[in-house]
Amino acid sequence: MDRNDILTQACELYLHGGLDAVSMRRLARDLGVTAPALYKHYDSREEILLDVVSEAYRLCAEHLSVALSGSTPADRFRLAGRGYLDFALGNPKLYEMMYAPAHTLGVERFPETLTARMAGVGQFFTDRVRECIAAGLLHGHLDAREVSLTLWAHAHGLISIFLRDCLDMDEEMFRQVYHDSGWRTLHAMATAEYRPTTPTTTTASHAT
Repeated sequence: MDRNDILTQACELYLHGGLDAVSMRRLARDLGVTAPALYKHYDSREEILLDVVSEAYRLCAEHLSVALSGSTPADRFRLAGRGYLDFALGNPKLYEMMYAPAHTLGVERFPETLTARMAGVGQFFTDRVRECIAAGLLHGHLDAREVSLTLWAHAHGLISIFLRDCLDMDEEMFRQVYHDSGWRTLHAMATAEYRPTTPTTTTASHAT
């Protein structure tokens, strides 16, 4: 047994039962070891939970990296947005874990190794925006980081309310809403050189 075995089982427990399901006793039982054996690899439950968060960011970054296969800045920009959505919808519990406040994990602040991984995901989006500005697809006076933050906030907000069943629509409809709404947000920042994929008007009702 090593740290990876413990992390894998901790992720499974979290995915099926949430934060409360992850305990040293339960992990030891599921792994067929004694609780003291776990402490040879992890100092505490909190340290394990932080590694679950780190794993969520690693998997998200893996999805985003597909965007680098795009042949143009516009392609890479669109693929990044799609990769983020694919990760969130395919891994809703891990997506939620990415944004868990530190205090819910039993710590005052995140360690630097984790904040660096968090920053890496943000930087990936900023780099895609910066490419589009340099290519003349977005207005040159824009600040890449501010644009990236605006677009992320919009995407995260939409995804979060969908995952909480606040929208009366299936995944296919939501994907179209995500696309169309993202373009409406971006439209004022885009130059005439930017040509999005053709959006389809979607009518959706909202559950409250």
